[in-house]
Amino acid sequence: MERNGSENLNEIGVMPRQSPRADSPRRRVLTGGRTAVWQARLVLLVMINIAQLWILSATIEAALAGEYKQLVPLVIASGVCWVIALTIFLWWKPAEKRR
Repeated sequence: MERNGSENLNEIGVMPRQSPRADSPRRRVLTGGRTAVWQARLVLLVMINIAQLWILSATIEAALAGEYKQLVPLVIASGVCWVIALTIFLWWKPAEKRR
């Protein structure tokens, strides 16, 4: 099948078809807001992960140095970070789409 340059790109399936409402400003704001919530969740999880890595290294250093009094607060801090990360992962989600 030979194609000439005058064919519409939508007709040959190159460009996806969008509903007229897809470009409305309200639609873009809602989609952008959901993306922002997902990005914020990801940033928080990465920050907590970095904090847990730091706590892990401090715990190992304290254990190797024989300073066992420092282990309890470090283990508690790691547990708190884990609980916060779990709540972010399971419960902090963007609101459902409005119809």
